[in-house]
Amino acid sequence: MTIHWIGTPPPSPLPAAPRLTSRAGPGTVARVVSTRSGQRAPAAPADGIPWIWCCAGVPSAAASREAASRGAYDVISLRDAAGRARLSRRLQELAVARAAPAEEAGFVGRSPAARRLLREIEQAARTSQPVLLTGETGTGKDLAARLLHARSARAKGAFVPINCAAIPNDLMEGELFGYAKGAFSGAVREYAGRVAAAEGGTVFLDEIDDTPHPLQVKLLRVLEDRVVSRLGESVWRKVDFRLVAATNRNLRDLVAAGQFGADLYERLAVVAIELPPLRERIEDLPALLDHFVALFYAEEPGAAARGGVRSTTAEALSAMAAYPWPGNIRELRNVVFAALVAKRGGDELLLSDLPSRVLRGDRRPEELATASGITRRMESGEFNLRREVEALERAALAEALSRSGGSAARAARLLGEVGRGEARDPGGTVRAMMRRLGFRGP
Repeated sequence: MTIHWIGTPPPSPLPAAPRLTSRAGPGTVARVVSTRSGQRAPAAPADGIPWIWCCAGVPSAAASREAASRGAYDVISLRDAAGRARLSRRLQELAVARAAPAEEAGFVGRSPAARRLLREIEQAARTSQPVLLTGETGTGKDLAARLLHARSARAKGAFVPINCAAIPNDLMEGELFGYAKGAFSGAVREYAGRVAAAEGGTVFLDEIDDTPHPLQVKLLRVLEDRVVSRLGESVWRKVDFRLVAATNRNLRDLVAAGQFGADLYERLAVVAIELPPLRERIEDLPALLDHFVALFYAEEPGAAARGGVRSTTAEALSAMAAYPWPGNIRELRNVVFAALVAKRGGDELLLSDLPSRVLRGDRRPEELATASGITRRMESGEFNLRREVEALERAALAEALSRSGGSAARAARLLGEVGRGEARDPGGTVRAMMRRLGFRGP
């Protein structure tokens, strides 16, 4: 096995010493980050290779926890033979061959973040424990749930997706668990419910945070005892299904606010998988572009017959790579489809085919004025102070207008001195800003 060793020289000899290299290459199974001090955890490598933190001294408890939170497989002191033996065991564990996650139809990505997501899906698919999928809007939670089902022992059973936000609260219990004939006005027949329809398969509850509290209590009972009771009945029926839930909100915050049941959250989060946003797997952008272009022409054969896009110019690709994609992969798909619908001709996707927000590089408000974000954009050569100031103005104005319900006067007071909130006509400055920045409303 080959180990990439970084930092202070390794102690000699190491028990069952692996082959050490000064740089990662093909066949590298692990990385050891070695430091003299154990008071500060090192930064995690970005390429997805498993890593171990080793110290010449004794690492502090706080630094050890920080390293583990950054993905370190273990934290080891090398000051004595016991530590060196422990390192040898950990390296042998990491050297166990692990097959690369198989490609899956519909899933596009070879970045470290994408490969890590596939590995986590494969691990979760081995069991029937509940899985909680979290991540921003548009990151592909529906696709991840379908992959979980397809790779599990329940693949031959039904996959039943349910959007909790699309079902009125007073109808949700009957929709999920069924109802007896005459259970309520309009129940003219017996209905087994969607959970029963997933017998032997998987139920996918999207936007689980939208379930009312009484239903959360019943859902917890279903997960604990594997039984359901239809509306209008006092009989409990055995069910066999696997539950996958998804949300784009922080359920811990909702639990703290009393808006989501703590017991249900703990039961759902037995296995938790966080889907990475597109900006954290931007290396996948070219492959995703090719995928969505091909998908568009598959859905629109008439457009393909007239000739179609086969590549993207370097300038257009650079603009898309610099854009933060707040809507993630779903937004990318919509941008590609809109560009192809309006495409005048030619076989390349051009800068002029992209929407103005992508060309401006509009950023998420929380990314605009952070030191790390400015450093990253300067290092990549994409920093432009004039655009940064305009983006910050645009984000602040949008937030102020949203909070004020579109009132320019109230937005001016929220903006403070720049908005001239105490002026005789406080809305005048805001309306001027709106015209200058191209705002039509909140």
